[in-house]
Amino acid sequence: MDRAAEVSRCEAVADVLALLQDGDGWAEPWQAFFSGLLDASGLGYARFAARCGLSKNTVKRWRLQGGAPKSRDTYIKVGFGAAMPPQAVSDMLSRYGGYCGLNPRDPFDACCVFCLQRRAQGDVRYDYAAAEALYRRLLAGQGTGGPSNLTTTRLMARLSAVETEQGLGVFLQAFGAELTGRKQKLERYLDEYLTVHRLEAARDGGGSVHSLGLPPWAEKQLSLLRCHGIVPRRRSLTALGLHLNMTLEELDVLLHYAGMEPLRARDRLECVLIYALQQLALTHPELALGNATALLAVTRDARTRQRCTELAREYWQAGYRSEDGDVESVAGYVRHVIEQMELDEADELLGLL
Repeated sequence: MDRAAEVSRCEAVADVLALLQDGDGWAEPWQAFFSGLLDASGLGYARFAARCGLSKNTVKRWRLQGGAPKSRDTYIKVGFGAAMPPQAVSDMLSRYGGYCGLNPRDPFDACCVFCLQRRAQGDVRYDYAAAEALYRRLLAGQGTGGPSNLTTTRLMARLSAVETEQGLGVFLQAFGAELTGRKQKLERYLDEYLTVHRLEAARDGGGSVHSLGLPPWAEKQLSLLRCHGIVPRRRSLTALGLHLNMTLEELDVLLHYAGMEPLRARDRLECVLIYALQQLALTHPELALGNATALLAVTRDARTRQRCTELAREYWQAGYRSEDGDVESVAGYVRHVIEQMELDEADELLGLL
């Protein structure tokens, strides 16, 4: 039985605790993944660190003592040092760093994709510094036309077909305006939930984002996304979704729009999150129904409308009923469940809830 199926069979906290004690089947920590990269390179600490543009002591610490990169850029530098292709770097960013993967709509990421492809093919001139230099040189020529309506997958295919720096310049010229509109779907999706909560707050005399009672860090992350296109890290984005009372399905959509994987049952902490949200859906189906009906009043996205309509129809036809007692917030409920587990991995998320 796979890990996701095992989580779905858990009926109590004790069942999840027993599952967590099973040593097999969990996601690799960064230390194990990085050790594999280092071994595969055949290089010593100093030479591998030089290829990454990092210090020897940093590389040695990751290998022997654990720890992990503290920024998205550092993960990308490791990708260059290990000559990883772009997709492998995207997977590493999401799985081990909690960041969004490489996005062809972001001009710097586009330069990294181009350089990573060249480096993976053996051209050692294209390192992280080369990507930075290309970005500075080519960004001035970025186009100003309207977006092309290409999907991200098709845009990545166009970018992957670029073979020269001149071709990269043509790509940026053709799709420049679209590249600056980074993560528009993510921002729009979050805005819909914020609108729902603002409307609810307005009935109680509020209505501004500040009146929603979101933590200061959440307001800052929303501002960075709107003003600079900076996507929150995975843990922060997950916590933000919980503060907005998202269900498991809605959280997975949020992560998808950020270029990240859905919540993973093979991750110990996310396994607990999945359990908590599944239990909440079983005992309080009115939360999902409330979200669906509220979103239908504000969303213009066809997929969101279809999903909400289908969910609302299912709940009304099935006649789901909630257990006694109200849930004040999804974030509070999840926090209570996690605190019972006493997981070391949960400290960061608990600090955000």
